[in-house]
Amino acid sequence: MLNPKYKHYANRLRELIKESRSISCDSRGEVQDETSLHSWLVKVKNVIEVAFGTNSQHFKHLEKLTKSVYRSFHINAIEGLLKGALSDLEGGFLIGQEFLIAGEIFDSVLAQAKQLHKSGYKDVAAVLGRVVIEDALRRIAGQENIEDTQKASRINDDLKKAERYGKPQWRQIKVWLDIGNAAAHGKFNDYDEEEVKVMIEGIGRFLADEFK
Repeated sequence: MLNPKYKHYANRLRELIKESRSISCDSRGEVQDETSLHSWLVKVKNVIEVAFGTNSQHFKHLEKLTKSVYRSFHINAIEGLLKGALSDLEGGFLIGQEFLIAGEIFDSVLAQAKQLHKSGYKDVAAVLGRVVIEDALRRIAGQENIEDTQKASRINDDLKKAERYGKPQWRQIKVWLDIGNAAAHGKFNDYDEEEVKVMIEGIGRFLADEFK
């Protein structure tokens, strides 16, 4: 099941696919109502750009198709692109792409946390670890149709209830959140350097399972 954001994109794609069939063409296949055509194209370009991004193959292909759109077969080609985009969206392509990108960003932040920890800055490292695990939990929550604006600890509880992961992983995430929370509130004696090291390594393994 798609989360609300992706469901909105999917519904919009369906609307535009349906709208493509209302653009009138004459017996020779030439467009009769250019105003409706251009209005439709603006909406098509907008949803593809917002949902997939300007660097996506969907958007690049659309750019090529819209260089000349005055005959029925051009409209049919764009309709086919919309159907393909809808299929990719419903098949998890967009979610998968977002997770890959997020995973790369998380890896970069965790690398900074590891370096800070090695340099003796365990508290800053713990805060960065907390930032990463909170963001990761919110992204996973969105995939599971769980409210992602609530506290990270509540999201962790809900993900366990949804059976996204089991009790051992839930318990470990709870520990990571507690350490990160202590660091953020200046309770630096509530944890030690080894616990932060284990935290960062554990988060790295968790991300490898969920975001690769």
